[in-house]
Amino acid sequence: MKRFIMLSLSALAVLSACNRPKKDLASVTIGMTKTEVVNMIGEPKKKDVVNKTEIWDYTDSSRTVVFRADTVYSIMTSPKARLDSVAGWLDSTNQKVKKGFGNLGEKVDNAADKIKDKLDKDSPDSSQTKQ
Repeated sequence: MKRFIMLSLSALAVLSACNRPKKDLASVTIGMTKTEVVNMIGEPKKKDVVNKTEIWDYTDSSRTVVFRADTVYSIMTSPKARLDSVAGWLDSTNQKVKKGFGNLGEKVDNAADKIKDKLDKDSPDSSQTKQ
């Protein structure tokens, strides 16, 4: 069973990698491991080591990822890269808001149906009206 789950997760990871943008540096966060960064955005164009600090340069995206103890310590960006990050965040937020409003519409419809059913149940039938 464990083997099936691992194979399924591996297949899912491969398929999802095919659908993501080539390099999504906006998704890199402090605390991620080197392996997670490489799996997410690939190898950098340039790597430098200063003392125990490793610096990865993604020149095509104007970002530099700084590692200490094999985890992301800092992410340095150019102004253009910051704008790209904000644009990505806005798009993601927009999708979440649209989805949320869709769910809200369903909830309102369900509540309206429940109220209607309750009113129909509580109101006297037209044949049994009081005289």
